[in-house]
Amino acid sequence: MKKYFAILIFACLFLPIFFARADTSLPLSIDILSPNTLNGTAGDFVTVQSQITNTGTQPISDVTTYLSLVDNQNKLPVDLEDWSAEKGLFIGTIDPGQTMPLDWKIHFVKAGIYSLIVVADSSASEIPQVSKTTHFQVNPKHNLNPGKVLPVALGMPIVVLLVMAMATYKRKKENG
Repeated sequence: MKKYFAILIFACLFLPIFFARADTSLPLSIDILSPNTLNGTAGDFVTVQSQITNTGTQPISDVTTYLSLVDNQNKLPVDLEDWSAEKGLFIGTIDPGQTMPLDWKIHFVKAGIYSLIVVADSSASEIPQVSKTTHFQVNPKHNLNPGKVLPVALGMPIVVLLVMAMATYKRKKENG
C-alpha cells in the first residue's frame, strides 16, 4: 500500500512537470504612446509613436516589430503598402530592462474608422506579443476642386467667349 501511495505522490508532484507545455511567450511590453494624435484627414501624414520594453531577465534576439491595421467598417485587414513605407522594423537584440522607441510614419489614404496594433515577434518564441488596440478615425478630404477640373470647367467657356468677342469685334471693324 505504501508503494502505491508513493507512486501516487510521485505522479501528482512530478508528472505535471514532464507534460506541461513551456510558456513560450516573450517578456516584452509594447505600448503605443500616441493614440490621440492619429485622427486626421485623408491625405495627412502622422507618426505612430510606440515603445518596446524587455521586461525579462534575459536578452531577446531577432526581434521584429510590425504594424497591423484593420478597417473597422468593412471588417477587413488593410494592406499597408499605401499607408506606410515601413511595415516592419527589425530591432535585433533587446537587453533586459531596455526600452526602445518605435516610430512609423503613416499616410492616411482612405476615410474610415480603423484599429491599429503593434506586434513583436522573435525566433525565441512561438507566440508574438501584441500591444493594446488603438482606434482612430480618418476624415474625408473635402476638395473644392476634385480632379483639378475647375480651371478647365471655368476656363473653357471664358476662352470661347473671348474668341467670339474678338471675332465679332474684328468683323464689325472690317464692315465699318
